[in-house]
Parts: sequence; structure tokens; C-alpha cells
Amino acid sequence: MASLAEALAQTFLPSTCAACGEALPWQGSDSGICAACWRAAAPHPHPRCPRCGGADVTEDGPCLGCRAEPPRWTAAASWGPYSGRLRDLVLLLKTGGRDELAAPLAGHLVTAARSAGWPRPDAVVAVPMPPWRRLRRGYNQAELLARGVARSLRAPLVAALTRRGGHTQVGLARTERLRLGARVFRVRRRVTGSVFLIDDVLTTGATAAACARALANAGAREVYVLTVATTPRSGRIP
Repeated sequence: MASLAEALAQTFLPSTCAACGEALPWQGSDSGICAACWRAAAPHPHPRCPRCGGADVTEDGPCLGCRAEPPRWTAAASWGPYSGRLRDLVLLLKTGGRDELAAPLAGHLVTAARSAGWPRPDAVVAVPMPPWRRLRRGYNQAELLARGVARSLRAPLVAALTRRGGHTQVGLARTERLRLGARVFRVRRRVTGSVFLIDDVLTTGATAAACARALANAGAREVYVLTVATTPRSGRIP
């Protein structure tokens, strides 16, 4: 009966995987992505620095960079590297209009946080998006991810930050990102205790650092940066 139903579905409701373009099987797919592509979106293969989330780890704690100049957040973690199929899925969510991918990717975020041994947060906060970009895209992918994380962890989702103006950090150098981030993010609502800061990708860390500063000003005691992916050779900004 299952094979007949599958044959009928593929005949009358043809569908292909949004990532690889192959036909979606009757079973095993999720949010328009086939099971093979979900398996290919693999987690980090090796341990990461518990403080910055980078690959340069030591046996007894944070990497040398974090020891010399600790980042402004408490800890950072991500599911996997921003490459291959995981990169494809993030881009489909971010710019491809596939907002249904937020739910399964949020599940990966929860797994990463639990693997890192983080405590249950007192609040979950999404990195805000420039208003004009949200209007054009129709949603903020970080907010959709944060909503899924908050729901899974039974923690409040708090719109604690706002992003002023139409500034973007894409293509900017490290020093430019630092200057821009310092004046873009502002406190919208107070938070207390530990906060999970959610975004799709951690690149240089400039956005996370600016948001962490703003959240500390908003009353946060600890800020945990949680992203779907980390760029393989991200430039670390404390």
C-alpha cells in the first residue's frame, strides 16, 4: 500500500529536493529537503573551542586566542561548518524564501547547545535585521530560528534588540565591521540572567560582539552565541 501511495504521489504531485534537485522520496524528506541532503549537512567533525566556537582547541579549555583576549560573549557554538550542503540549506532559508527550513535547523541549534552543556536560558534573542531587508524578504531568518529554539527549550523569546538604519556588514573589513556594529544595535527591551543570542552564521564575530555588548547593557548576565554554522576560516573578533 505504501509503494502504491508513493507511486501515486510522485505521479500526481511531482516534487524535487530544493537542495539537490532530485525527486523527493515518499518518506524521509523534511521541509522540501531529501534525507540524503539532511545527512550531508553534517555537524562539526572535531571539538571546538568552548568560548569562541573556533577549531583551534586545547586539551584543557579555551583556545589560545580566547585566553589572550576573551570574546565579549560567554560562549559560542554552532552545528557545523558553513560549507557544502549546510551552506546550501542556510542560503535557502536566508535568501531563497524557504522559511520552512527554520524549524529543522532550529533543532540542530538545540542539539548544539545541549552538546555544549549550556544551561537553559532565561531568554532567547534573535539578531535583528535592517528594517528594509526584512520588508523585502518578508521575515528575519534569525527570528524564525530563535522562535524554534525558544519553543524547544521552553524559554521566552524576547525582542530585546533593534537594528537602526539600513547598514549592512556584508563585504566590510574587520575594522569597518567593528565600527558599524558599535552604533547599529540598540536595546529595545531589558533582559536578565542568561541569554541565547541566535543567528544563522558566525563569520567575523563583529555582529555577535556588538549584540553581546548591547545585551549586557540590557541586563544580561551571560550571553551564549548560537548559530547554525560557522565560516571555516572566520576572522575572530573579541
